[in-house]
Amino acid sequence: MKTNDNFPLISKELLDAIEECFPQRDFIAQTDHNVLVFHYGQRSVVNFLRSKYSEQNENILDKTS
Repeated sequence: MKTNDNFPLISKELLDAIEECFPQRDFIAQTDHNVLVFHYGQRSVVNFLRSKYSEQNENILDKTS
């Protein structure tokens, strides 16, 4: 995956708000496949933003050292 240095800065507050809106959930075996796909798509976006946030903060620390 190509990194994009022009990606907007992500704040901790944004991550916390998104996590609250789209929390990790457990499902039973009978859960409809479409529900699972939709949920894991949302979580994929949350995980992507968390990864970008970490990457941005690592870069900040690297540049100030």
